[in-house]
Amino acid sequence: MKRQELPGLGLQWSRRAVLGAALGAPLALSAKAQTYPSRTPHMIVPFAAGGPTDVLARIAAERVTPGLGQQVIVESRAGAGGNIAADLVAHRDADGYTFLVAGQAILAINKALYKKLSYDPATDFIFIGMLGVIANVLLVNPQVVPVTSLAELFALAKKKPGEISYASNGPGSLTHLTTAIMAHQAGVELLHVPYQGAAPLMTDLLAGRIGMTFTAASAALPLVKSGQLRALAVTTGKRSRFAPDVPTLVESGFPNLDAPTWFAVVARAKTPEPVVATLRTEFNTVIASDAYAQALEMQSMEVMLVPPETANDYLAKERKLWTDAVKLTGVALD
Repeated sequence: MKRQELPGLGLQWSRRAVLGAALGAPLALSAKAQTYPSRTPHMIVPFAAGGPTDVLARIAAERVTPGLGQQVIVESRAGAGGNIAADLVAHRDADGYTFLVAGQAILAINKALYKKLSYDPATDFIFIGMLGVIANVLLVNPQVVPVTSLAELFALAKKKPGEISYASNGPGSLTHLTTAIMAHQAGVELLHVPYQGAAPLMTDLLAGRIGMTFTAASAALPLVKSGQLRALAVTTGKRSRFAPDVPTLVESGFPNLDAPTWFAVVARAKTPEPVVATLRTEFNTVIASDAYAQALEMQSMEVMLVPPETANDYLAKERKLWTDAVKLTGVALD
């Protein structure tokens, strides 16, 4: 039986334990539960089709469809840092036919980042399951930042305050906030260069126009293996199985930066309990399976098991971490 640690809570949960929690609801819940779903459910993805979130959603939707008995349709509603999709789900009927794939941006960052938000991540959604995580890798262009470790990076940054540039996916993004926390705790000053997309960011990193960035393991590791870029750290609490020789930020002296990109599936708050129980059962049956873990591995992703009864504590901890990071940067978006 494989076990994986629940980041940040110091607990371990087996796949069987998570599945048992999902199956623990009474079987004969109500006539309404017995007829759900009677029509097509929609899984809303807050980013463009073809990206990691969309790919993960399609992997999950394909595998949860047989158990639900209805084809789960994946629908992209990109824009505004995930807020368009979140607003849609937060204001749909609470009937379980529209659920949302949501990560740190929607559930932990945006409430602090945006001056106005049409939803409250703590009260407008109910947790169904954690679909998966992907490690972010700190990459440097060795021609621009000639270091082989975090210690060397910080030593160089102290000699050249504000001269080492790092790219992010935009102000308030996970890559921006992770780097800001790291630099603050290390006592160094780095130059932030925000980008609108991953493609121009990586083009400039490879060309040496910027020095470093955090990016997803799926994109980072081929460039490391080719020798074009160098990996200094990963953001998972434990070393990534895809980069076992690369140290984590946690083991490098940043205990609060157990910060992979994670993806949860949530439903509208006030969805009937029998419907929530059905969704949790079917999603967690899939998530706990070896076949699902293998499908994620093909995308350089991993399963992270978060039982529903501990999810609120986990999400509260994440909101605290990223709210503090937003305050540290002083970023505020309209």
